[in-house]
Amino acid sequence: MTTIEQAPGAGFVEGRVEIDGFTVRYHQAGPPASIGEPAGDPLVVLHGAGGLHFSIALDLLARTRRVVLVEMPGFGEQVNEVHRSSDELAEAIAQVVEAIGLERYHLLGHSLGGTIALHLAFAHPDRLASLVLDGPAGFREGESAPAATSPQEVVRRFRAQPERAPAFSPPDPALMARVMPLAQRLMISRPAFDQELADRLPQCAVRTLVLFGDRDGVVPPQNGRTYRRLMPNCSFQLVHRAAHSVQDDRPEAYAELVSDFLERGWMFLVPEQSTLINP
Repeated sequence: MTTIEQAPGAGFVEGRVEIDGFTVRYHQAGPPASIGEPAGDPLVVLHGAGGLHFSIALDLLARTRRVVLVEMPGFGEQVNEVHRSSDELAEAIAQVVEAIGLERYHLLGHSLGGTIALHLAFAHPDRLASLVLDGPAGFREGESAPAATSPQEVVRRFRAQPERAPAFSPPDPALMARVMPLAQRLMISRPAFDQELADRLPQCAVRTLVLFGDRDGVVPPQNGRTYRRLMPNCSFQLVHRAAHSVQDDRPEAYAELVSDFLERGWMFLVPEQSTLINP
């Protein structure tokens, strides 16, 4: 699978829907119309706490299926004081996807978006063909100190290969000021081992892939084993030479792994022993 030459996200087209008083932006891309409709169910993507993020990995995935990247309410220009829990925000996302016109889809969530994706799976398992949790933030045992000591430390936590394009860009301070109360409610205030979340995992029958970069400095990758242990249909995989932004550190490996999981369905290998390594 080769890297795309244009800027990440250049092939995505913006749309908007109105949900819960929010104007929610989404961006979508897929194979050219000349080769027909994208094969299989579309892939809906939820970003992390840093906001909407395009990547070469998503561009690669959009070569073979429709990819819809949703900006969660509160991460645009409007402050989100409406949704008080992950369940409430997940329900809003379910309404966004329905308004876009998707009835059944694969769902991928990164970091905070992984937590929201998981709660959507709890509420609407019938809508999901499968679930991908990319560095999910629901469990954070062993996490590093909240504040990085230097710009270099911030980069290290997110990128194991910062020399790869695109260059690492720290979250916009104005955006972080707007979303910090929301992130505090949904993630930061929760315990590092969220027992309430753990108690719900065995009831989630949606086929799930949990993936982490083996050098993740934001959410320690060993937390992936909690999902693998408690979820009935879950595969946990580590991607070598990647930190929290696996999509940017290893875009080709990321797209290959996710695409394989989406396409093979229940034939995708679910290991009996905790972890597979993507070299």
